[in-house]
Amino acid sequence: MLILQGFYWNCLDDWWEEISSIADEIAVKGFDTVWLPPPSRGMNGKNSMGYDIKEHYNLNSKFGNKKTLKKLIKRLHHNEVKVMADLVLGHMLGGDKEWNPHFEEKTFTRFAEADFPKNHQHFCHECGDCSSRNSFGETICYYSDDEYMKNELINWARWLKNEIGFDSFRLDNLKDMRWDFAKEFADHFRDNTFMVGEYWHGDDRILEEFIDHSQINLFNFPLYYSIKEMCMDPFFPVQSLEGISKKNKVNFLSNHDIERDERDFNRDAIITNKELGYAYILFQDNPAVIYWNDYFKYDLKDKLDELINLRRNSEDQPLEIVTLNDDIYHARRGRYNLIINNAYDDYYYSGLTVNGRDYEIFVQD
Repeated sequence: MLILQGFYWNCLDDWWEEISSIADEIAVKGFDTVWLPPPSRGMNGKNSMGYDIKEHYNLNSKFGNKKTLKKLIKRLHHNEVKVMADLVLGHMLGGDKEWNPHFEEKTFTRFAEADFPKNHQHFCHECGDCSSRNSFGETICYYSDDEYMKNELINWARWLKNEIGFDSFRLDNLKDMRWDFAKEFADHFRDNTFMVGEYWHGDDRILEEFIDHSQINLFNFPLYYSIKEMCMDPFFPVQSLEGISKKNKVNFLSNHDIERDERDFNRDAIITNKELGYAYILFQDNPAVIYWNDYFKYDLKDKLDELINLRRNSEDQPLEIVTLNDDIYHARRGRYNLIINNAYDDYYYSGLTVNGRDYEIFVQD
């Protein structure tokens, strides 16, 4: 599975039409899934990226409307490309003020959306039964009021699939959500819907605990942080990458949050030798994400096309490690070989020279 993250922070208005105009190219290049930003209307309306969700069933946003979204999905489906919805399930913003008896004060917890109304009963009461309170907007309480929010969020996601046409889900900010809800939500879709969650944590053990509990795939943040070190440090031991768990993980090297500001000024961003990281993740068995800016903005497009073709041509062969040490990662799939040299010095293999801080692809006869 090769996913194109089909947006960046503060991307253009009418974004559905923008992507629709290049749907053919996306398919030809080898992407089988496009991950779209949250489609529902946010508190900031036309200035919203959708993570400040206010009206679940209102698809009028800076990106377009229900009609242009369905047109985009139909265009991608025509090209045999699936579409991933970004679901914000943990919080809401922009409600009207109402008296909240739980806190004996007014709170912004009244959301009058006709198809999915909410009030103070449906948000965090700080009752002590969970530890999922977050500071971004109103934290959803899934199990109060006869599990109203749990059931209606599931119905909303089902509507996005059945009515709008989404194929898969990206689950936002699982770190600040109840684990039991995440599992219950996933149980309703796991038979026919690919899901990947954002649990932003660098500790592999914590991610494995969540995966074991919920059976939800997660973005591989521990691998991301290690690859960042490799790309920016020639003394990083490459062999340590193989010690990070890959089970139920989706590999990536950037996203809209990591590069919310200009790349070179963001402490989390990989700003040098990023192609080394893409060479590694695109040769793995795991699903992989290519970030929009890496493909369409920076000078990586040609190298990414080459690596995508390598992935497509070799994916039906098992991955074998030929050489693995602090400097060299040499793996093969059938006739296709990838050598990553993270050291400053050149590396020589069977008449082939791999320059320092570079990689080579070769096909054995």
